[in-house]
Amino acid sequence: MKISLRLIILGCLITAAIAAAITHPALAAEKKFEVSLDKAKIAIGEKAQMGLSFYGTQSMPAPDLGNIDGLDIRYAGPSTMMTVINGQVSSSITHMYYVQPLKVGKFQLGPLTFKYKGDNYTSNMVFLEAVEERVMARAPVAAPESAEQLGLGDRLFLTLNVDKQAAYVNELIPVTVKLYVNRLNVSDIQLPTFAQEGFSKVEFKEPKQYRERLGGLLYDVLEFKTSIFGIRPGDYRLGPAKIRCNVMMPKRMPVARGIRDDFFGADSFQDSFYDDFFTRYERYPMEIQSKDVQLGILPLPADGKPSDFTGAVGDYQFIFSASPTKLKTGDPITVRMDINGTGNFNTVLIPKLGDTTGFKMYEPQVKTEENRKSFTQVLIPETDKVTQIPKTTFSYFDPNARQYKTITQGPISIQVEKAKEEAPSQVISAPAGVQLPAKAESELGRDIIYIKESPGPWLKKGHALYRSGIFYTLIIVPFIFIVSLYLFERRRMRFERDMTYAGRILATKAAGKGLKALKRRIGEKDPRVFYEELFKTLQNYLGYRLGIPPAGMTVATAEVNLASRDVDMEIVRKVKSLFETCDKARFAYMNVDDFKKKDDFKDLEEIIKKLERKRL
Repeated sequence: MKISLRLIILGCLITAAIAAAITHPALAAEKKFEVSLDKAKIAIGEKAQMGLSFYGTQSMPAPDLGNIDGLDIRYAGPSTMMTVINGQVSSSITHMYYVQPLKVGKFQLGPLTFKYKGDNYTSNMVFLEAVEERVMARAPVAAPESAEQLGLGDRLFLTLNVDKQAAYVNELIPVTVKLYVNRLNVSDIQLPTFAQEGFSKVEFKEPKQYRERLGGLLYDVLEFKTSIFGIRPGDYRLGPAKIRCNVMMPKRMPVARGIRDDFFGADSFQDSFYDDFFTRYERYPMEIQSKDVQLGILPLPADGKPSDFTGAVGDYQFIFSASPTKLKTGDPITVRMDINGTGNFNTVLIPKLGDTTGFKMYEPQVKTEENRKSFTQVLIPETDKVTQIPKTTFSYFDPNARQYKTITQGPISIQVEKAKEEAPSQVISAPAGVQLPAKAESELGRDIIYIKESPGPWLKKGHALYRSGIFYTLIIVPFIFIVSLYLFERRRMRFERDMTYAGRILATKAAGKGLKALKRRIGEKDPRVFYEELFKTLQNYLGYRLGIPPAGMTVATAEVNLASRDVDMEIVRKVKSLFETCDKARFAYMNVDDFKKKDDFKDLEEIIKKLERKRL
């Protein structure tokens, strides 16, 4: 009877495992939208963390929450996670926000609605209560444990590898992070992080999953790949890489009993095992850490550097073409410059054309793909004297050959004709001495003129409809409407396709609106009102200008992005100083006089003027 009971229980467990394996992919593919708060009750001056979680995807952008009266909400950044259960991987992304109440009361957050790629997402609702007195602190959450502390050093570990130990400034360095799992249930796996001071990091790609045998053990491996490049020379230490996750473990039992290689061994069917099977296991938060690696970043050589070198590092090919090559003045020519190869395309800028006298030029369109960057520029010849599109050069540094290289393309011959002009009408008279035939006599009755019974409407002599204002109005107004509609649609399409152009337009509008509001608020008694507006203006302008969501623009984000785009360090310092002053004035109740406000206002104006003149 005992053997039969054990077989029945084992059969139930196997059936449940098969059902979970079958249904898990379907559950992983389902996309859900949830809102959560780490605290339900806080005091004025404290902050709560709010998470907007999307399950089944990692590409969802941060929703715009707008303004909620009585709350200061700031975007903190995304957090992506993956779960590995029975060899299946599911993903999610959580956008984190800091929520700070500005007054006492109970606030409802949600239900939030969000539309993305034609799908509508609706969340649950949560409540946050703000009180005057400080809420009693909860017991601190236990810090994540390491694999060694739980006796899992050979069952769960992380490695960090780079393809090269030394590289030049701006040279791409492939980085691989591998998570090894041996017969463990691991969930909520976050993307790897590692210290990267002095480097610019490319986003991690979707992880690759496979199995690998090491030291006689078979591991499930999650492989994360990215690339970094050094932005200044020096010796650096990259890492260690860290991954946070949860591991299903027995509740504080001796590891030898809780995790056994002979899980279904001779004593596996003891009655006590089934009495508390579902109560002995729980999730343990863990932080897995790899070893760090040493990297040396070399400066680009000064010898032989071409005058048109803009920082491109790699091995490239340059293709230059134009169409059409036979046209009339005023007709457009599409010039295409394609740069292919391997390297850091973040530092590849459009090659400059030579002497473009006689051409009207438009802003280029830029498209970046994997191992390719394309520039499309429109030229319009203004005279038929131009005979060629000037040559262009592209210079880069080849780290393998350790030398600068320059590719010259063009010129491209073109044929430009004058646009046809309509010849003026001419009156042709008969040659001298030639007599024209006499006019035939009119037929009988053709010369009879009948008497009108009424004269009809009287018109002024010389009056014609085409000379009236109504005629011109009926002709010009539709023409202006059609041209305006065309220009509006053209601008709208460019606004949607050219993110740099759209960001610049939005940044200019945000700056103009913010500066007007700041002028009115310099005399406010409460400095928080002025600096709240200054912070919002600076955040919106930099966010749109740098192509980053304004809600995610912080002093650290601004400093890194401005420095990587060769912005004057004095401007970077002023941006950092303004952010810090805003935080002090808004949250530390700093006393500020009108002179200080005017100085900060002038610094903001200077920052905007300098950045408006620079191509970012």
